[in-house]
Amino acid sequence: MVRFCLFLVIMIFHYHFADAQAQVNSYPNRPITIMIPMGTGGTSDSLGRTISPLLSEKLGQPVIVENRAGANGLIGEEYFSKVKPDGYTIMLGSGSASMNLWLHSLSYDPRKSFVPVTMMTTLPMALIVNNKLGVQSMKEFIDYAKKAPVPINYGHWGEGSVAQLAAEALKTEAGIDMNGIPYKASPQVLNDTIGGQVEVSFVGTMAAAQHINGGKIQVLGVTPPTRTMVLPNTPTMTELGYPKVETEAWFGFFVPQGTPENIKNMLSKALINIVQQSDIKAKLESQGFRVVGNTPDQFSKFYLSDIEKNGRAIKSMSLNK
Repeated sequence: MVRFCLFLVIMIFHYHFADAQAQVNSYPNRPITIMIPMGTGGTSDSLGRTISPLLSEKLGQPVIVENRAGANGLIGEEYFSKVKPDGYTIMLGSGSASMNLWLHSLSYDPRKSFVPVTMMTTLPMALIVNNKLGVQSMKEFIDYAKKAPVPINYGHWGEGSVAQLAAEALKTEAGIDMNGIPYKASPQVLNDTIGGQVEVSFVGTMAAAQHINGGKIQVLGVTPPTRTMVLPNTPTMTELGYPKVETEAWFGFFVPQGTPENIKNMLSKALINIVQQSDIKAKLESQGFRVVGNTPDQFSKFYLSDIEKNGRAIKSMSLNK
């Protein structure tokens, strides 16, 4: 009887192992979903919809984009932490994945639940101001903010977003007072800065550049360590004397914890190949992105480091939970 039970256990294990192995070896054999924890029309959404048809070509299966927006990525990220780790739902994450740990009580640990595949791009940001302020340089803006009878308002796309952290860092370094106004997505931040509902905000450099020629906004500085291709004549925040505002938004793919290694590596190889194609790279750079396309190990080291860096920043700004 004991031998029979042991035999039965071995057969069941063998059956399930063989079935799982068959699924891994046949991957992918059905549609794949790119889950984006941000709203439609934003930078993550635009990047995901650029990549999805190209990934479909590489893998031979339909690739669908699904947006699960809200709470600076928290809603989508929490959903992703619970999906089946079979490679059929992958996440195009951004800096929110390294910030929400410090802002909310989570049911998961993003350091373990989200397995890095590759960082696709980074996006430099620009500090823009509404024309109604009548300022055309960083010095004029700081002078204006210091003399304003009430704190001016800045827009950002969620608590702990890179836009909020940049603005809060500027507040500290420049010694000015500003109120943060949260929005659901970056296009809303840009539109309300142009419209005057908020006076200032940090947005993607390409989004800012599109409105300079029309005279709708003034661009005062950019956040990366070096000047950008999109706004070559705009000084960096470091050049302007505010090195702690030096930052970039980043965008990368993750799979859930427990995803087979060969599936993760297949996705990584396909995505890196896509982003390094000369025509795709040129297209992304024309949109203001800096193309990366690194390995899972390289992305993982960056991701864990970014989590710790953002934790220190959020705690120092009293934004943490």
